[in-house]
Amino acid sequence: MPPGSSRIRSIHYLRMIAAVMVVTYHVFSYHLMSADDPAMTRWLREGVGLFFGISGYVMVISTSASPPDPASFFWRRVRRIGPLYWIATACVVIGTGEENGWKILSSMLFLPSMGIADGPVLPVGWTLNFEMAFYALFALFLPVPRRIAIPALASILILASCISQFPNPPPLAAYYGQPILLDFVVGMLIAHFDFRLPGWLTPLGFLLLALAPQWTDIRPLTVTVPVALILASARSLDRKLKDWPLPTLLGEASYAIYLSHLFILLPALLFFGQDHAGGAVIAILASIVAGVIAHKYIEIPLTELLRQMERRGFGLAQQADGQAT
Repeated sequence: MPPGSSRIRSIHYLRMIAAVMVVTYHVFSYHLMSADDPAMTRWLREGVGLFFGISGYVMVISTSASPPDPASFFWRRVRRIGPLYWIATACVVIGTGEENGWKILSSMLFLPSMGIADGPVLPVGWTLNFEMAFYALFALFLPVPRRIAIPALASILILASCISQFPNPPPLAAYYGQPILLDFVVGMLIAHFDFRLPGWLTPLGFLLLALAPQWTDIRPLTVTVPVALILASARSLDRKLKDWPLPTLLGEASYAIYLSHLFILLPALLFFGQDHAGGAVIAILASIVAGVIAHKYIEIPLTELLRQMERRGFGLAQQADGQAT
């Protein structure tokens, strides 16, 4: 982080942790490395839940001072997550020879295929379906006074999270109406009320994330509560955290690491074979390096290009308005 940056260190570093958690989980789930008890590594997949909690937090914080109009907000979110995802998806389409047009189209539009095809082209893309749905709903509430908007949106998401538990809900409602929505809610509420817990509870949050599934299979208890504990307590660590170069870089590259890591893990599986501990460690490190490269040489240039195009388009629009008057 450059000096004077408004970035919140604790949240930024949690991005890094969430990305590494997901990469490590896939090392085990794709059997590059085995565990005596698979249940002991399954909690690592909840890096996704941590990502969702962070998204809820960041959306509230980033729009609190001066809420943008809904269209501008949503476009900025598409600009942020779309280009790299579309490139990754296109690479999978080309590499696998995917021919299912609806699967490709729904993937590109961040929509579920609803049984017509098995999930998005890029397997990790399912999380972006939920992210984009959350952004769209959040955008609708931006014109509403903040004291009303955040509690109202949180209430809607809480109610929606129960839909999949009802008998025979409509397919689209069943897809989106899952308890995973609660992860966005806790992030939003922690940001809105600036709720903080002692920083020493942060490790306890991760411990709870790992151990709670042994006691219950109720997701709000196994994931949402630990995510809330991690977010609320990590915020109290900001004064102790420094601008450490490596965590800062990996936090910045977390999205690229998340999107690109399967491009490393699957070839590593073919090269090293299953249950190869050394190969698994190499694959994790290579995934992180590949994500950083994708961030620096693909994600950043694409984002800057789109910003320049926007500024150029805005300038032309102003020029046209001036000529018209």
